[in-house]
Order: sequence, then C-alpha cells, then structure tokens
Amino acid sequence: MIRANHSKLWVRFSKYYTKLLIGFFFRNIKYSGQYEEKGLPILMISNHFSFYDGFIQILLNFKVFKRRFNFMMLEKELSKNMILTKIGASSINKGKRSSLDSLDYAVEMLQNKENLFLFFPQGKIKSIYTREFTFEKGLLSHILENVKNDFQLVYNINLINYGNKLRPDINVYYETQVISTSTNAEEVEREFNRFAKACFSNQGV
Repeated sequence: MIRANHSKLWVRFSKYYTKLLIGFFFRNIKYSGQYEEKGLPILMISNHFSFYDGFIQILLNFKVFKRRFNFMMLEKELSKNMILTKIGASSINKGKRSSLDSLDYAVEMLQNKENLFLFFPQGKIKSIYTREFTFEKGLLSHILENVKNDFQLVYNINLINYGNKLRPDINVYYETQVISTSTNAEEVEREFNRFAKACFSNQGV
C-alpha cells in the first residue's frame, strides 16, 4: 500500500488552491452543524457525489476541526497522482491481500489525536439525490473493532442549491456522534441515514 506523506507546504497550498477552486465554481458555502472540541482523532463519514468531494471536506476541516487531513483512494489511481500523498492520501487495493494493510493503516491513523480520516461509505460516486446509503463492508467494521482508544465520529452531508443563481451554493451539514465500545457498523449506517434524511428535509428536497 501507499502511505500518506504530509508536507506542510503542500497542505498549505491545498488550502488556498481549494478555496480558489470552490470559489470559482460555487457562489457560497453554508456550514451548519455542531461540534465540541475534545482533543480526539476524528473519523468523518461523508456522502460521495462529485469531483468536488474531498475539496469540500478539506475546507470543512480547516474551518471546524483543524486536524491533519487523511483520506484513502484506490491504489491504481493514487499511483498516477503521488503528489496527493503530500496532502494526506493513502491507498487501498480492494480485493487484494494488501487491503488488510490499508485497513490497519486506517486504525493507526485514528490512534493519533492530530488526525482526521475521511471515509466515503458508498465507495464510489453516487447521485447527490441518493436518499438511502448502503455502506461498503469492511473498512468501517475493521475500524470499530480494532480502534481501542476514544475518537469522535462526525457525519457530513453536502448538498447543492442553485435557486435562481448562475453558481450554486454548497450546504455543508455536519454532526458529531458519540462512540461507545458497543457501537457497530450497522448502527453507524442507520444513524448516518437518519442524519442524511434530516439534511434533505432541511434542504427542502
């Protein structure tokens, strides 16, 4: 597997590049959520609907959580864009024996209070209008079963609203969940769907 290799210079560059990119294609970002700083590592679970995913979460992290940003992508894609390791990308090779190393790496990241690990439970891009989220099996279960320290779980749903404007707004919703030793992947999936339903309702769609 390919591990992240954070560079302060590239992380700083990603912040300004992302602001320019999002600012060019979108009119405004509206943040709505609650978060209490506890000095713990964070697992953030988000919907996955576009090219802009990742960039949106980078800005959310800089604004609210202020952690070292980590995310996982397919090894064949990351190997073509190794520069992404400098802003927190690591790899997974699904269906291969090496994927176990990637699962253990995710657990390792969540043992450090400076880290935020972004997880897209759908595994691939789906319609922004997806209402019922079915989680891919494996990664989340492995994390919940093997991370022994405390961490915070954050749900994030991002939706787009055009209204009567040329450029749309991004509505960024987030919610902090409490994790206990009995929390399992099915419970997280159920609670994420509850949160997503509330976000769509607030959006009026």
